Amino acid sequence: MAHALQKHYRAIIVIGCFLVLFANQGLPATAFNVYQTYLVELPGVGAVGGSLVMTVRAFVSLVVMLFVTAFYRRIDARYGVLLATLCTAAGFAAYGLWETLPGLCAGSVLTGIGYGLGGMVATTLILGRWFHGSLGTAAGFIGMGSGVASFVIPTLAAEIIEATSLATAFLAEAALALGLALLFVVFLRSDPRQVGLAAYEQPAPPSDKAAKRRRKPAAEDLPRRDKRLMMTAMVLMGGVAITGFGYFSVLLTSSGVNPLAAAVITSLGGACLAVGKLVCGWTFDRWGTRAGTVLFFAILLAGLVLCTTVGFGGATEGFFAAVAYCTGISVATTGMAVWSLELSSPARTLATVRDFNLAYAAGGFLFNMMPGVLMQLTGSYAATYGVFEVFVLASAVIVVHVYTRRLKTA
Repeated sequence: MAHALQKHYRAIIVIGCFLVLFANQGLPATAFNVYQTYLVELPGVGAVGGSLVMTVRAFVSLVVMLFVTAFYRRIDARYGVLLATLCTAAGFAAYGLWETLPGLCAGSVLTGIGYGLGGMVATTLILGRWFHGSLGTAAGFIGMGSGVASFVIPTLAAEIIEATSLATAFLAEAALALGLALLFVVFLRSDPRQVGLAAYEQPAPPSDKAAKRRRKPAAEDLPRRDKRLMMTAMVLMGGVAITGFGYFSVLLTSSGVNPLAAAVITSLGGACLAVGKLVCGWTFDRWGTRAGTVLFFAILLAGLVLCTTVGFGGATEGFFAAVAYCTGISVATTGMAVWSLELSSPARTLATVRDFNLAYAAGGFLFNMMPGVLMQLTGSYAATYGVFEVFVLASAVIVVHVYTRRLKTA
């Protein structure tokens, strides 16, 4: 009976953590880009105001991430997740009830708190207590939560907006987040001892020697110069992935694509992002991290080129841009996890993961205003994706350079 209950609760925990990322990262971030099309049309908001709304969320989430580890030392992760999801719900309620720039920014403060508290730190903490041994399958599954939101929500939100109003769509997401918060407090447990169980002992799966060599942590930490270079690459990739994905829908509509078609294409991009995370990891295992990194950077660069010319090809080119760009940006998240493992010693792995994630989030914040400003200067969001092409080339050169130096000294 205890074994059956333990197996039952493992599934609840994994699904629960998946939904935590769906609610607190997917709804306010990866799935939010569909709203940019409508926000920039609101009186008193415009292109710069739309950028400000996203920048506030990015800044608040970045600040919260600086303190999230200390927060979870004092607060049970179950209640921390509940607080995060309630903040997300309150943020969407503010969006729906107060459709002015101050109101939208207030909503972004709340969703930024939800994003910072209800992200990977919380779910990793919970999984680490429930599972001993290999976490790969469970961690890979929950990591798809934000990606699934990015292709489920935009089409539904666009249909609600077209049928009723922008406020109704925001309030519907507030209700969804509130419902998920209730599920978390009822079913989610941060420690198996809270339901009289022990952690599940999951043996690490066998792997070939080549895969073991590719995933072997470094004996020594990165030299300070190389770590600064990698942090720079993470900042640039934060701009490409976080800011670029956030403005993809408004890029399409401003290039002449119908809003509903843009929502469908954006949803497709979210599906490519979710699947791309798994494919990127598989590619790293199969062909090695350096080769896989080069391949996915090439796919990402091709997607950005298509983004800059989407105005010439309309919805058809937008489709191919979504497939290539959204598949390519999976290297930002999957790559960041693998790079931090392989380029740091075991004693410094957690610190490297934290530093890379903070740099990545900082990039999303620093470049969030850029699309609105360039839109005002050039009359097109495509200019932003041209800048991102330079960012990707620079990041690719940095990562490959650091890996090449590492292999020579290994």
